[in-house]
Amino acid sequence: MTYYDPGFEFDKDIDVEVDFDFDSYVDVDFYKDVDIDVRTDVCVDIDGNQADFAIDVEAYGDDSYADLELNVLVTDELSSIVAVGTASVD
Repeated sequence: MTYYDPGFEFDKDIDVEVDFDFDSYVDVDFYKDVDIDVRTDVCVDIDGNQADFAIDVEAYGDDSYADLELNVLVTDELSSIVAVGTASVD
């Protein structure tokens, strides 16, 4: 048998108090040592003639022109480099 009472009331008061404290401390120490040691040893044993060159040709801007003609000749008795360059701006 089911009992039903339409006049039944139920009240419940709920009181919740929350106290929350949060403390945080972060300490980061970062140390990095970089030591780069590059060594290049070149041993060239030249028995005879030697010719070296270093050259740079550049042209900047509108209507600019740069040209290089380079000739190298090496024989048993001769080492020769001939360079002819032209640079102009209009």
